[in-house]
Amino acid sequence: MKHIVQRLLHAALFIATSAVLFVATSLSAHAQGPDGSEPGFSGRLQGGAFFVQTDSQLSTEGDNRSTDSLDGPADTHEVISGLASMYLRYQFEGGTAVYAGNPLEIGEGFALAAGVSRPMDAGTLDVAVTWLPIQEVWKNPYQTGSARVKTDVDAYGLRVQLQEVAGTPWEVTYNIGRIDIEDDEIGDLDDDLKRTGWIHELGVKYTLPLEPDVSLSPELSCTYGDIEGRSNSYHGIKLGVQVQRVRPPWVLIGLVSGFHHQYQKTHPLFDKTRQESGITTFAQVMRLNLFGVERLFASAGAGYVGSDANIDFFDSQTIIGLASVGINF
Repeated sequence: MKHIVQRLLHAALFIATSAVLFVATSLSAHAQGPDGSEPGFSGRLQGGAFFVQTDSQLSTEGDNRSTDSLDGPADTHEVISGLASMYLRYQFEGGTAVYAGNPLEIGEGFALAAGVSRPMDAGTLDVAVTWLPIQEVWKNPYQTGSARVKTDVDAYGLRVQLQEVAGTPWEVTYNIGRIDIEDDEIGDLDDDLKRTGWIHELGVKYTLPLEPDVSLSPELSCTYGDIEGRSNSYHGIKLGVQVQRVRPPWVLIGLVSGFHHQYQKTHPLFDKTRQESGITTFAQVMRLNLFGVERLFASAGAGYVGSDANIDFFDSQTIIGLASVGINF
């Protein structure tokens, strides 16, 4: 799924690692995914590995289990892991298509999506349901002096997208996601710190061709995190631009975006109303027609996500590198 889970959900739900992986694999799928112009069955298999270096207090990696202070971000720790993806699509006569698969949105699980795409007079309508069955947070992220304990998160949602609105390069997307935390220990101690809730996001995107092989795509989205704990509930805005150059067998992609989140209530532990701003950058190169095999491709990329908050505990920085190979069929 292209847009729903693993956005920069800094309401103690997801860490920056998820956001970077989301950007990287979504761009990869967009650049050379299965061609949906002909009726019939198509698909894609992809696998690889990624490296992440991060200093987020919300990261649930083992090296980050203990923290001695709430006055700053976590110590830097690293993760290396594998990636795997399968995407299947069937297009009927007339253009309607159904699809299902996981697009490698995060490192610790698979964001599964199933949907239908249908051409209409107003544009192409794409509706998908999503589910992230494997995700974790700390039961109490603010615990000091002893090891923090993980708990599972169930994240699911719905994406409604209208592409090529009225034959123009505009695209409009609405996402709604639900976050359920199995054992929200800190939320049980203080209602204002609950982390279960809904995420609403409305975005618009415009693709502007600059040259026959170069396109520029600015994007604006607004988010409302309707979290049960009011200190974790927020309004957010994100503005970004993507540049893509396709000159077979090479595809080059760059992305820069910035965001700002304003939270609604004073945080009980820090006696401040949380605010945070950040930036995401990513660059990726793809090689199509790998080793002379038309359907085989490879990609490599690197990115950075930084978040600066008025509460130092929520500051984070993440650097990521990834590489993968895949095949379209």
